[in-house]
Formats: sequence, structure tokens, C-alpha cells
Amino acid sequence: MPGIDIQHLMRQARKLEKAMEGARASLDQISVDGESGGGLVKVKMDGRCAVQKLEIDPKAIDPGDKAMLEDLIVAAVNAAGDKARAAADEHLKKATGGINVPALPY
Repeated sequence: MPGIDIQHLMRQARKLEKAMEGARASLDQISVDGESGGGLVKVKMDGRCAVQKLEIDPKAIDPGDKAMLEDLIVAAVNAAGDKARAAADEHLKKATGGINVPALPY
């Protein structure tokens, strides 16, 4: 096809691939916090959605209400996960120059 420089497109694709590799490698440097129960349970998570820290306020520990504590932990982890995915998406989007690459595996 006239007008299309395949070699240029291939160079651009390799450049984008290298930028993505660098961005993926640095996802563990992103840090987000999630909490539930008004701060009774706090979770720190990295950009790969790995939990780095879990804090439980002693007020949240009621031996007679184990289910409530479990619910608070789940809610805090989910909140941190949502923030981590959003931060990772933004980080990767910057690396691609604004190109949104769907279904990126972190």
C-alpha cells in the first residue's frame, strides 16, 4: 500500500512495547490506601494489587462479631484494589503517551 511506512510502524510498536515494559516493572512503586469502618481497617496496596500492609484498630476486634471484622477487611481490600487498578491504569496510560491499551495484564 502506498503511503504506509511499515518499518516506521514497527519501530513505533517496539518503542511502545519498551515503554510498557518499563511501566509494568515500576508498578510495585505505586502505593495506595484503602479503608473501611471509618478507618478501623486500613490496607496499603501496590500497583500490582498486592497487599503491602493491613492495619486493624483494636476497636474493630470483637470476638463476638467475627463477621463484622471480616466484612471490614473485605471492604478495605476492595477499596484499595479499586484505587490500585486506577493508579496502575493511569501510570500505564502515561507510559503509552495516552494510548489506552485494553485488558492490560499487570
